[in-house]
Amino acid sequence: MNAVFVNRVTDIETNDWNNLTGAQHPFLRHEFLAALENSGCVSTATGWKPCHLALYDQGQLCGALPLYHKTHSWGEFVFDWAWSDAYQRHGLNYYPKLVAAVPFTPATSPRCLIGPGQNPDEIHRILIAATLEYAKERDLSSMHLLFMPHEDTKLATAGGMLLRKDCQFHWQNRDYRCFDDFLDTLSSNKRKKIRR
Repeated sequence: MNAVFVNRVTDIETNDWNNLTGAQHPFLRHEFLAALENSGCVSTATGWKPCHLALYDQGQLCGALPLYHKTHSWGEFVFDWAWSDAYQRHGLNYYPKLVAAVPFTPATSPRCLIGPGQNPDEIHRILIAATLEYAKERDLSSMHLLFMPHEDTKLATAGGMLLRKDCQFHWQNRDYRCFDDFLDTLSSNKRKKIRR
């Protein structure tokens, strides 16, 4: 298998990439990632330098990873400034770092994209190993896989990644007509605190 890093998602055929992502993850679609790049939202100037990993087997795309060199932590929705500060206090550079994510999109979806008929464990292992080697060769501080499904974290940790746990809160609109309808579902004490 041949691992290739590209500077634009458009260096990979649209149908080949979308064949890996399927229809259930619209933010991973080639068109979405290309729109971010073509509009300039994702670029070296914005601190999101694309370096996508494409894995080929006999010329056929069999795996991929949406990757970015990051020079800051904005737009990730993972707040790692404490890590950056710790690096700085020890005389180390936290940036640039390598991030596998969908820019500006805190939606859980696979990061290691795997083609139909491929061995998921093998492709996942190769993608992680190639990415870690890439980061090491370029002296990047770290490599992060953001907003992955739980089942993929097991494969990432088996590949040598450390697990960082965080907490998120998700609000759901249960047919509230207005904010007061939502507040009415809470205890008096909580309503008071929110209104304050």
